Amino acid sequence: MGKKLKIGFVGPYSTANFGDWGMLLNNMYDLECEDFVIFTYSSKFPQISLDDYCSEFNTEYVEVKLKEERDNNQEQQEKYFSTPYDVLMRVENLNELKKAIKKIDVLVISGGGWINHFWTERLEKLYKIMAPILVARQQEKKVVFTANGIGPFDETKEFYRYFFGYIKGAKIAIRDNYCSLSHLMEAGIESKDVDYLPDDMYLVNPTIVNKELHREIQQKNYIVMETFYPMELLRDNEQELINFSKKIYEKYGYSIVLLPYDLVEYGSDQAKYLHKIMEQTEIYNIDEIGYLPIQDAISIIKNAKLMITARYHGLVLSLSVETPVIFRLYDKRGDFRYTYNKGMGMLRTAFEGIEFCETDFLQKDLINILNIIESNVQNVINKQKKLYSSKRYVENKANLKAIRTKYLKEVLGD
Repeated sequence: MGKKLKIGFVGPYSTANFGDWGMLLNNMYDLECEDFVIFTYSSKFPQISLDDYCSEFNTEYVEVKLKEERDNNQEQQEKYFSTPYDVLMRVENLNELKKAIKKIDVLVISGGGWINHFWTERLEKLYKIMAPILVARQQEKKVVFTANGIGPFDETKEFYRYFFGYIKGAKIAIRDNYCSLSHLMEAGIESKDVDYLPDDMYLVNPTIVNKELHREIQQKNYIVMETFYPMELLRDNEQELINFSKKIYEKYGYSIVLLPYDLVEYGSDQAKYLHKIMEQTEIYNIDEIGYLPIQDAISIIKNAKLMITARYHGLVLSLSVETPVIFRLYDKRGDFRYTYNKGMGMLRTAFEGIEFCETDFLQKDLINILNIIESNVQNVINKQKKLYSSKRYVENKANLKAIRTKYLKEVLGD
């Protein structure tokens, strides 16, 4: 790697959400290039979160802008029946986009879970991600996906079938060996044209991991709780949460480190609320920084006894640094398939060839998670630590590293 190429990136990373921009940054570091064009749907992110990490790179940001909003009827029709033509016709700065694509050698679609029917509820953001990909295809640029999660599609299958049909010949990779491939096949992609990679943050570049910490926590004997939960859920169960913090400290001597992955109601507000009501807690406040630094998150999770998380990348990093973890599956409109596919797929990636039960890691109900930990946290820790100590787990990680490295070399044409 290291050829002097200009690489374009596009993907669902234009918010403070730790996992999404973290995948982008890790891809940039692993590609070992210095010249990037980052296509975004926000004027703030990911630039705010990348500024501390990319001072040695030549990084240009291009915000994709759309023409006037549609009325509700038009928006609903586009959700199911729009084509690449409709996407391109909505782009306000199409000439700027074309000029930026012209300058790059390859367009990389950074990992994430944006190709599904849930994202058609964010149709304008979806269009802004798709537009650079479509323009790159027009210009016969090399188009490469890193490890994306796919599906479910349901009623939006035709929308995605036309998208993938347009970019035929793109190099596609998925991050789970569970259902993403079958969803892709629904959209007209043949299995022989799909690669399998680990999630873009499962193997974090050592240069990122070893960066100086922004903040060090004071607790030494703790569990870490990522805080992406609906506020009403936390308020409705306030007494149970208070009791949990008391009991795990009294029974096990464990305090709680509250670790938000995103700002305001996506994690930071919840962390502040929990810090106010629960005993023996320490909060990692990300408001002043504006994002959660990757090296800090890894350090906190690695040194924890256990992690409780509703974020997929809480599960990913826990499995990577060998910390026991319980991932709360969250529903989208009463549908758990999306998060189950991500969670189950990541577990199968880490523990391929090893006997395990996913219910030791995946749960749906927060209070049930708290009860499991309060009643027998040591059993939870011991069962998962046994898996991490397996020779096969170590071999799997080394094999996944080799697969990812080989794939990224191919991105650069090596």
